[in-house]
Order: sequence, then C-alpha cells, then structure tokens
Amino acid sequence: MNMYPTYITLHIIFAGIWLGFVAVELILKGKINKGISVNENVSNYLLFSNFFGLSGSIGILITGILLVLNSGYGFFDMSSNHWLASKQILLVVNLLITGIVLVPAAKKIRKELEDKLEELSSDNLKKIFRANLIINLLVLLNILFAITHRFYS
Repeated sequence: MNMYPTYITLHIIFAGIWLGFVAVELILKGKINKGISVNENVSNYLLFSNFFGLSGSIGILITGILLVLNSGYGFFDMSSNHWLASKQILLVVNLLITGIVLVPAAKKIRKELEDKLEELSSDNLKKIFRANLIINLLVLLNILFAITHRFYS
C-alpha cells in the first residue's frame, strides 16, 4: 500500500498548524504591546507558541522524513532537488533557532510569570518575538518552495 498520499496530506496539515500560529501571534502580540493583561497574554502566547510550534515542527519533521524515504528524493541533495534541500536546511535552521533562542528565553519568561514579578523582562520577550518572526518567515519561505517547486524544477 502506498502511504505517500497520506504522508503528504499530514505534512500539509502540520504546515497549516505551524502557520496557524501566525494569526494567533499577531493578536496576542498586539495585546501584549498595548499592555492589555500582559501576564495573562504572555502566558497564552507561550502556551500557543509551544503547542503550535511543537506540534507543527515535529509533525513536519516526521512526515518530511517519511516523504523522503518513500520517494526518489534524498536528504540535503543540492544536485537535483535544490528546492527540497533548501526546505530541509530551513527546517534545521528553524529547529536551531527554537532550541538556542526561543526555548531558553521562554523558560526565563515562564520563571518570571511563576514568580509573579510586576514587570517581565522586555529583553526576553523581545528575543521571543524576534525568534518567532524569523521562524514564521522561514516557514512561509518553506511553503513557497513547496508550492512553486514545480514551476522551476
């Protein structure tokens, strides 16, 4: 039984989940910047960022590996499928940004929320906002590679 259509469908769903965070982020980030229930909205921001980011990125990673293993494509092969290798590199960059910047800053913000500090560290919040912006742009770029690769391959 050919599972490729199932994997591609799941891959698209996980990309949609990951991309769905962009809308949620815009709303929550706007409320945070306006000073509306900052601690509550920062907590929700971290919760949604964690849920959408984790489920989307892990889903994309697993289904992407399954797609490569069940097709004629390879990992990081720039000679014939530069669009796919570019997508794979961007995913690795996203995972690195998440692990190196996003997770440590989010842990610091969570600690501040647990300690019920009056004012949250704006540096950590800015790091999270910047990291999520970069991740979201790379996700959009990845989606554009996926949609347009048939036109330039």
